[in-house]
Amino acid sequence: MPDYNYHFHRDDLKAALACLDEYGFCVIRQLIDREMVAALKESIDRQLDPEGDLAPASNRYHMAFAEDSEPVWDLVENPDYKRFIHTVHGTTDLCLHRSAAILRTPGEGMGRWHQDHRGHIARPQHANDVLNRFPIPSGAWLYLNGSHPDRSGIAVIEKSHHLEWEGPEGYIMGPNRSGIYPEGGTPETPYDGMAVPGCVPVVADPGDLICFAALTWHANMATRERRYSCGIGFRPKTWRIDAPWPLPDSALALAERLPDHLKHFTEGYTGFDGEWRAE
Repeated sequence: MPDYNYHFHRDDLKAALACLDEYGFCVIRQLIDREMVAALKESIDRQLDPEGDLAPASNRYHMAFAEDSEPVWDLVENPDYKRFIHTVHGTTDLCLHRSAAILRTPGEGMGRWHQDHRGHIARPQHANDVLNRFPIPSGAWLYLNGSHPDRSGIAVIEKSHHLEWEGPEGYIMGPNRSGIYPEGGTPETPYDGMAVPGCVPVVADPGDLICFAALTWHANMATRERRYSCGIGFRPKTWRIDAPWPLPDSALALAERLPDHLKHFTEGYTGFDGEWRAE
């Protein structure tokens, strides 16, 4: 485990964001209460596993969770969460950027190491390349079971968010920063992801928020329980996106159904088109 503190009280955002800047991640303790944790988990089940048929050792994703989940908007109105998003972005003039939920079942192995940021891709090929280009936290995630290497959750590579970082010692970074693999091997060479130098298995409790920087490399740890996680991201409205896809009907419906005092979050929102590909 690290010899530095990465857990912070929700009223100590200055220290939390200083840790984010230095190490590439932080945990903000008990940003939401048990009732909101339960409501978000129920919402994930309703959206991702309504029939209860998700197989063992598998997962499902919702890539525009805020468009369908009512509890997400209760989260947005939570004073502690609102203070966090205003502080991390340095402004209150924000729009919805993107959102997601993930449901995993026991038996799923550790995921591959990756970073979400795609600003190095000169010609975007799909929606993630278009949206993940900004210097805003890639992760502002609620792991609703918590996070622990004995159960499930997220691992990060500390200090991998620095521009000069070229990969962990003993490993090669794949083309377009698409992953890592051991020196002398190939991208298909198996290895123990938790043994990568700089790996930090993040420890957090239900209700904690796990935040990591735009460039931070991360991976889901092996899943040993039914695992719920979700995140909702914002960006300053001054950072406009000319999306190459039409605004999805689901995004238009969101703008219609939100109460008047929340509609401003849809100004500049692009939605997410997972089918879009560059011509």
